[in-house]
Amino acid sequence: MERAETRSGTVDKALTVLAVLHQARAPLALSELARALGIPKSTTHRLLASLLAAAMVEQHADSRYALGMGLVRLGLGALAFEPIVRASELELERAARELGETFFLVKARAGRLVVLSKVEGTGMLRVAPDVGAEVPVDVTASGRLYMGLAPQLLAGNPSARGVSAAAVKRAVERGYDVNESEWLPGLTVIAAPILVRKALQGCVTCAGPAVRMHGQALKKAISATRGVAERVARSLG
Repeated sequence: MERAETRSGTVDKALTVLAVLHQARAPLALSELARALGIPKSTTHRLLASLLAAAMVEQHADSRYALGMGLVRLGLGALAFEPIVRASELELERAARELGETFFLVKARAGRLVVLSKVEGTGMLRVAPDVGAEVPVDVTASGRLYMGLAPQLLAGNPSARGVSAAAVKRAVERGYDVNESEWLPGLTVIAAPILVRKALQGCVTCAGPAVRMHGQALKKAISATRGVAERVARSLG
């Protein structure tokens, strides 16, 4: 994390406060935040006061600070402008319920691959990135599909340089891709492209533990993932 004193302006420092709270995954005391930011407690307190007023941060009974519901409202508002999120919502829910694995939607935004929607599976072991998380290009099935079908959308992404040309070609030729423990150990992820008039709109992905995702179960998951992508594409088209 870049220290706050190296950034210019109050807005940058306030954004850094939010980033620290997000990475902590737990409420933090004023002193902990100030130490993480590398700025005085008095400055940190002023930043928090503004964020509290906007509901971007909330203060718990023990005086610790956490991310607030104002961020949720902003995030949902941003997603509301993405037609692909609305078009895929019911399909992701249905697939997750029927297959028992986690389904999520990945789309290129500002040169990065980002998770826009996610529905948890019903199995005991569930692993997948959170909504808003960035997906690396070089070690994921979605990354290879994007590099083969819409590389211009990832221009400038540093991890795009590490993608194998042969792997990209294979993914495009078969119309889906599988990532087996390349990104996270023990995690298998299937990705299928959402194509509307041959233009890539995003990827439907299915993630599950490698101990379950093999043999017939893997084939079934591939079929389900491709089916969701095709139905979402028809809806958008």
